[in-house]
Amino acid sequence: MSFYGSSFIFDNVQSEVYDLRLFDFEPSNPSSAGEGGDALINEQWLYRREVPYFYGRYYESPLEFDFTVGSFSPIDGATRHAISAWLLGRSNYLPLRIVQDDIVDITFNVIFTISPRLYVGNLNYALTLHARCDRPWGLYYPPTFVRTYTSNPVSDTVSYYNMSTYGGYNKPVTTFTMNSTGGTCTIINQTDNNRAFTFTGLSPYETMTVDNDKGTIVSSASALRMTKFNKNFFRLIQGDNDLAISGNISSLYIDAVFSRGVGV
Repeated sequence: MSFYGSSFIFDNVQSEVYDLRLFDFEPSNPSSAGEGGDALINEQWLYRREVPYFYGRYYESPLEFDFTVGSFSPIDGATRHAISAWLLGRSNYLPLRIVQDDIVDITFNVIFTISPRLYVGNLNYALTLHARCDRPWGLYYPPTFVRTYTSNPVSDTVSYYNMSTYGGYNKPVTTFTMNSTGGTCTIINQTDNNRAFTFTGLSPYETMTVDNDKGTIVSSASALRMTKFNKNFFRLIQGDNDLAISGNISSLYIDAVFSRGVGV
């Protein structure tokens, strides 16, 4: 257990509701912890070649970790039942946050799979939870990127920083609203080989919400807009992204979720 925070929040319920806090029964012993799921290497070794062909790295396992929670007072049977229903009686991944200064803004989507109970003098004071995440990382939800415009047409260049631990593409949810003219919206990621995300022929005041990860498009005009789209879903590379924004839009919102290795 590598957390030093005093409490946690699971499924938007604070641990104080059940008089639980984070425990460490061996605080003086050193501990080790990984930052995320283990990466695997995809490479090919050939006869008479001393260096393999390297094709990249990938992940086949999620982040998993243990931590102990408990109370300074004995936990009675009724409370143990309520705690089990809250933490263990769940059928899907749910958000976990540790109230600790350096990682309070990190969310782990977890399922708790094991909970050995710890007794002192035949009284239950704590339990150890094994958390299995839905991915190799924790998640950081940055503030929504917002741009509003009064000019027509728009011509704007901004820098957007993708701080994900994961080195692949990040595909955020993108929402934009057309101005009174309607027509075209284009976002060119100049850092990603000038990849252009473009819609044409949109109605005045129409709002488009594009989930670039799931590949879904929702229009406030209740119209099918795939034929108006160039099929290049918007994406961010790791690090700085220089974006050129143009067209007849009044606002643009980018909602990204960044992977974060935090060494739990």
